Amino acid sequence: MTMWFFDDAEELEDYQIFLKKDQPLLLEYEKLRKALRAAETALQEHPEDKEREGRVAQIKETISALEQRAPWLTFDYPVEYLLWGPPHG
Repeated sequence: MTMWFFDDAEELEDYQIFLKKDQPLLLEYEKLRKALRAAETALQEHPEDKEREGRVAQIKETISALEQRAPWLTFDYPVEYLLWGPPHG
């Protein structure tokens, strides 16, 4: 018996298809969130810099567009758990 639910699941193939399709989107989202955090930190150090303000606004717009395209990015639980996790109860 393995430790992970996904190792024994019949839906493992569906899960792998999901990862191949949506994992690049998740990685891009995480990269943008890290870039936003760095840009906001840089803006706090130099609040008068308009270029940094523009960079922060641009990243926020990109993140917003990504969240509209894939709303599951903002869920409290990982979408893998919601789709293939054991039922509650």
